[in-house]
Amino acid sequence: MRRALPWLVGSLGVVLVEAGIAVFAAANRQPTDFGWSAYAPLQPTQTTLDTYTYADGAIVLWTGEHLLGAGLLVLGVLVLTGVGAWLLGHRAGRRATPRT
Repeated sequence: MRRALPWLVGSLGVVLVEAGIAVFAAANRQPTDFGWSAYAPLQPTQTTLDTYTYADGAIVLWTGEHLLGAGLLVLGVLVLTGVGAWLLGHRAGRRATPRT
C-alpha cells in the first residue's frame, strides 16, 4: 500500500487536471442557434459568478463553469506538484551518511 499510495494520489491529480480541461472546454461551447435568430447579436447571460476580464480591447466572459474548470485544473496541478515533491524528498531521504 505504501508504494501504491503516491501512484493513487498522482492518478487523482491527473484526473482532476483532465476534468478541469474538459469542464472549461465544455463551458466555451455555445448552443447552436438556427433560423433568423442566428443573425441577432448574442447577449451573454448574467449569473452571480460572472466576471469580466479586459484583454486587448476584447471582453472575456468568465462564467461559473469556467471558474470551476480552472479551479479543478489548478487543484490537479497542486496535487501533482505535491506528489512530485514528496517523491523527490522521499528519494533524497534514503541516502544515509556512513557512521564513523
